[in-house]
Amino acid sequence: MLAAFLALTACSGVSSDATLLPPDPSALLPDDAAAQGTSTTTEPPPPVVACTEAPFVPTVLPEGVTEEGPDVSNIPFDIYTTISGTSTSVWTGSEGQPLLVIVRGALPPLRWIETPEVITVRDTEAALAPLPDGVWGVAWFEGPDRCDEYSIILYPPADAETVRAIAESLVEGQRIP
Repeated sequence: MLAAFLALTACSGVSSDATLLPPDPSALLPDDAAAQGTSTTTEPPPPVVACTEAPFVPTVLPEGVTEEGPDVSNIPFDIYTTISGTSTSVWTGSEGQPLLVIVRGALPPLRWIETPEVITVRDTEAALAPLPDGVWGVAWFEGPDRCDEYSIILYPPADAETVRAIAESLVEGQRIP
């Protein structure tokens, strides 16, 4: 029996000093609620309600932004603009490509590729750093609610100085379409 255990251990890659325990028999049996025909599931979460538009606009815009509002049907969706429950303001270039996005209701969904620099946005500490694919971002939150989270996304060609200038130029108001 010991020889069979050692052979099994050697073939399985488990060290011979490992302790093998029998399976927990209670894990194989249904719980009392299921055995009695009652459900143990909880109610589904409430639907995500979209945040309202950010209550501020930048007075500094990246080079190449067009005067007229974007045709939203032509804006390509990406990981920054398709987060459920967010409100997104987009500034586009002459070809309809997004140049600047302000998102209310989420921080960037990707990790920074460098350690973020701390800047001040709307009297709040914010993180400024590059994201993958030449994108730069600024992220901060102004309160405990999901809709108090903000992101500024600057698409290539982008740099730290431009996104900082945009973030520091925010003033109260809403974008006029």
